[in-house]
Amino acid sequence: MGFGSDLKYSHDALLKLQDWELRLLETVKKFMVMRVKSDKEYASTLQNLCNQVDKESTCQLDYISNVSKSWLLMVQQTEQLSKIMKTHAEDLNSGPLHRLTMMIKDKQQVKKSYAGVHQQIEAEMYKVTKTELEKLKSSYRQLIKEVNSAKEKYKEAVAKGKETEKAKDRCDKATMKLHMLHNQYVLALKGAQLHQHQYYDTTLPLLLDSLQKMQEEMIKALYVVFSYLFLICTILFRNSTEKIQTSIFLCSKPNVVLSRKSLKSIYLSIYLSIYLSIYLSIFFSMHLHLVQLKTVVEELIQTQQTLLSKEELVLELEKKIQESSKTCEKKSDMVLLLSQKQALEELKQTVQQLRCSEAKFAAQKELLEQKVQENDGKEPPPVVNYEEDARSVTSMDKKDKLSRFDTIRHSITGIIRSPKSMLGSSSFFDVISTTEKPLAEQDWYHGAIPRIEAQELLKQQGDFLVRESHGKPGEYVLSVFSDGQRRHFIIQYAD
Repeated sequence: MGFGSDLKYSHDALLKLQDWELRLLETVKKFMVMRVKSDKEYASTLQNLCNQVDKESTCQLDYISNVSKSWLLMVQQTEQLSKIMKTHAEDLNSGPLHRLTMMIKDKQQVKKSYAGVHQQIEAEMYKVTKTELEKLKSSYRQLIKEVNSAKEKYKEAVAKGKETEKAKDRCDKATMKLHMLHNQYVLALKGAQLHQHQYYDTTLPLLLDSLQKMQEEMIKALYVVFSYLFLICTILFRNSTEKIQTSIFLCSKPNVVLSRKSLKSIYLSIYLSIYLSIYLSIFFSMHLHLVQLKTVVEELIQTQQTLLSKEELVLELEKKIQESSKTCEKKSDMVLLLSQKQALEELKQTVQQLRCSEAKFAAQKELLEQKVQENDGKEPPPVVNYEEDARSVTSMDKKDKLSRFDTIRHSITGIIRSPKSMLGSSSFFDVISTTEKPLAEQDWYHGAIPRIEAQELLKQQGDFLVRESHGKPGEYVLSVFSDGQRRHFIIQYAD
């Protein structure tokens, strides 16, 4: 098993492990730098010594004997040793030392990337499952207080018989806000639950597996560097290489980095108040459901497009790394590919986070679509049950008037729609009836008539009409005869 399944809760241990490995690599680098410096100085000293001996030998030797031949051969071998030492130092500097320096930089980048991504997904996890939910719950409690207060004031107004319409309007608005917030909270809970499962089952294991993969790549690269160093050293010290070679081969054997303990995934339960329903509120206009659905769909489409482009980048980078691996002349050149492999792992992390967002938006979309389909063709109940008020509403005449006002609410929702609110052939918008008449053909639409003329047409309680503003073309007004007064309301556009 790897980091992804065994070390889910060992973030600090992994950071310490990487710090220790970096210190070890710095020690190896320091050794190589000193080795290059000492070899160059030793080669220079030997060369100077040989030059001095050559001068003295040329002056002192008058004849050639076996002893002099032996001495000359020794001087020549010493000079040859000097040249080999110099070449050895240059090869060590341009080969293993250069690659080790690059490897240390890549190792630092791996640690930085891991810590950054881990911090990012932890922060996102806390935000989705904690901060946002707490904020919504706080707002929910406040709105409940406001709704209760508005209902009390409405009852007082009914009892006193003063400003009942104004109190009723305030109560309606407060209730509408409460149900909208309820929907937001339910959707947030759904998203948080899915985000939590994605975090523990996919996102975090993928990050840790990515770290282990880079750790293994680093060990392979370090093995190549040590092998190169060993090859250079054997030119001079063949008799002392067995132990070095044995120690190098130990790098290729798998070993346990930390003592591990099998850990099961522990899922944090998301608190859900017993006073809240887990279903979406239906106590407001279907149009608000469609607006929320449209927003979720737009975010889902944008996430899918970004995800597609990132997945294409992953494929391109994988292909590039494969091609580069084939063109490497030496095994030690694989160290040069570490930065590209790290970039690939970071891209994979981004792809996984986008997949998590895609799944979350898809779940919210499914929840909204289900609620829209359940209420297809049905008018939601009124925001407040006014039959419990002090006034009697049992007469058939008043029931008929309430029914007509319900018809107004249902119709106004679809009077004017921005072209942006239509998403082509998307199936979830099929709930908007295709048999609706155009605005100009509606019986209650009277075109661009003056305000005075509109007031003359409203003769009895419950009469209403929709007209285009006489002074502002393109602006629509709802005119209603209610409680002995003629009222005019500007119709707002809903994107």
